[in-house]
Amino acid sequence: MVTLIAFVVIFGTIVLFHELGHFAVAKLAGIRVYEFAIGFGPALGSVIKGETKYSLRIFPLGGFVKMAGMDEPVDGVEELRDDDERDFNKKSLPLRLGTIAAGPFMNFILAIVLFVFYFMLVAVPPTITYIEPNSPGELAGLLPGDVFVSINGEKVETTERVVELIGLSAEQEMQVEVKRQQELVTLSVIPENRAGLGRVGISIDSKPQYPFLTSLQAGVQQTWHMITQLIRDIARMITGKQKVEVSGPIGIVQIVGETAAYGLPNLMILAIILNVNLGLLNLLPVPVLDGGWILILLLEAVRGKPLAPEVRGVAQFIGLALLMALMLFATFKDLTRLNLFS
Repeated sequence: MVTLIAFVVIFGTIVLFHELGHFAVAKLAGIRVYEFAIGFGPALGSVIKGETKYSLRIFPLGGFVKMAGMDEPVDGVEELRDDDERDFNKKSLPLRLGTIAAGPFMNFILAIVLFVFYFMLVAVPPTITYIEPNSPGELAGLLPGDVFVSINGEKVETTERVVELIGLSAEQEMQVEVKRQQELVTLSVIPENRAGLGRVGISIDSKPQYPFLTSLQAGVQQTWHMITQLIRDIARMITGKQKVEVSGPIGIVQIVGETAAYGLPNLMILAIILNVNLGLLNLLPVPVLDGGWILILLLEAVRGKPLAPEVRGVAQFIGLALLMALMLFATFKDLTRLNLFS
């Protein structure tokens, strides 16, 4: 149940913000929006304000936007005349490109916002991230994920203090108290002597709470780093320099469930990763994705006239087939990781 709730909240919010981007820019551009829906499937309720229908659907996974010129009118909504300037296709190229690109852009914005909240509100205590094989730390029984609580009875709250106390205790037995999952564990550790300083062979990570401006700057930098790293990874997978690793719905549900067990901060980081992945995926130049629409609009601008409806239809069919093939491949990989296929 926790996994299901976490998946619905995270994935639903990600897709909702994506569609909210399309909706907001379409309204600002003067494009008629037939419907803005939260969720999918049969409507639980709806209200009409102005010329837009706002509906709540039974399956709370995201939402959708229906715009004049791109979608069929909603039941009972009058279709636009051919000369109506509220038609998507009647707008200037920058406005159309902006409306399409606003969806992925909102995912990147949401990633930055989540990073800001993470850096401002989440304080990570000194936590072991890596242990060298056959090091004093490993021999003492320390494990990755252990959180330092105290050393020789002194409470420690920063990585710097942990390193300082270890450095002052070369070849001296230390009583180290760590939090392991939900239990407190006390271990005896004897740091080795390295040039007069104690060393136990571990890597430690910690993070204090940061002020808003610092968090905002870090959020923008980290989001940009994730975007560029993902672009490099995709390029390496396409060129065969890196193993193809993808996850479908089954894998995402499993990852969300496993992450939820480690608390809200870890779920926030997962939501950031999924936002960046979804935003970048939608910018791929594949018809039926936002990137495909951007490519079509640019081609039409170069040609000076719209593509024939049948050409658009064939392109979208090919794009849909590619997405379905990718989804099947990702699902197969998910099932393989679950050992359902040998």
